[in-house]
Amino acid sequence: MCRVRGYVMAEDPSVEVPAPNEVEPGLWTCAEAALPGAVAGLGITHLISIGYPPPDDPTGGVPNMETLSLTLEDEDDGDLLTQIPNALAFISNGLKQGNVLVHCHAGQSRSVAVATAHLMRSQSVNVDEALTTIKKNNKNAQPNDGFISQLNLWHSMGCRLNMADEAFKMYTMAKMVREREYNGYVEATSVRPDPGAEVGMSSTTPFSGTSASSLAPAQKNGGGTEAGVLISCRKCRRLVARGANALLHEPGEGMDAFSWRKRAKQSTSNTSSEQQCAHIFLEPLAWMKDIEEGPTEGKLCCPKCDVKLGHFNWVGSRCACSAWVAPSFYVQQGKVDVMKHRAG
Repeated sequence: MCRVRGYVMAEDPSVEVPAPNEVEPGLWTCAEAALPGAVAGLGITHLISIGYPPPDDPTGGVPNMETLSLTLEDEDDGDLLTQIPNALAFISNGLKQGNVLVHCHAGQSRSVAVATAHLMRSQSVNVDEALTTIKKNNKNAQPNDGFISQLNLWHSMGCRLNMADEAFKMYTMAKMVREREYNGYVEATSVRPDPGAEVGMSSTTPFSGTSASSLAPAQKNGGGTEAGVLISCRKCRRLVARGANALLHEPGEGMDAFSWRKRAKQSTSNTSSEQQCAHIFLEPLAWMKDIEEGPTEGKLCCPKCDVKLGHFNWVGSRCACSAWVAPSFYVQQGKVDVMKHRAG
């Protein structure tokens, strides 16, 4: 039998089981091997189970326990960032009702990364400060470098997912590129919603998932003097994108989605230029046919009148300004109308 912090775990005596680590009152992290004793000995009521995949029954059969399972590999490009909001909501709710335990295989990277994100929001601290707090009780705590970069992006967005943030848009595109390379296709839920289908052709209400406050302001970008909030087919007036869907690039300078770490450290005000481009580069949107699977490149046609608006290429393409953009999903400036949002 092996005793860990006052409770007994039914383990091989020759195997050293790492003890659970307290992050703050009521919140703990631990390795998978410590789960049985931790759940019973700490009075856990809420459990976040992280794995690739997570265990089928991480509670060990303990009844009446709320569990959140997160599928996340401990790799630099594992998608921690988009799972943080659900995890933090679960932790917040759990702390109001009892004790919360976050576990991963070793209790050092994935579970610590989630706990770090929680402290960053609850204590208004940065990544280093949150990790310093955690390491007081867990000297082995060390999220991988990719998770650290994602947590820094989380901090730069004010500890929320800002759909209009340039670095976050690049992050989600890089995620889709990896998904397509690995699966041979992109899940329909991975691309951004079709703003025209969501709000109708005449409405100016922001589409699902983006608040009015997070819409990118009109500013210079690869699409001309202003990105604009409403981007519509010039022939039929069908709304095809919003300014928040536009991806900024410096004319003559490339934009690689995998450089989101660098973009997170830059001000988007540095991306403007007096030079205009003939293309408006966009995030992948649900109306774009054939981008989820099939050919690497192809036409982008208006979903209403079927006129060609632009082109897509998962490998990348060169803008008229000589900038290489990868991947690229663009509409031609001459095929769309770009208008500012009009209140009322």
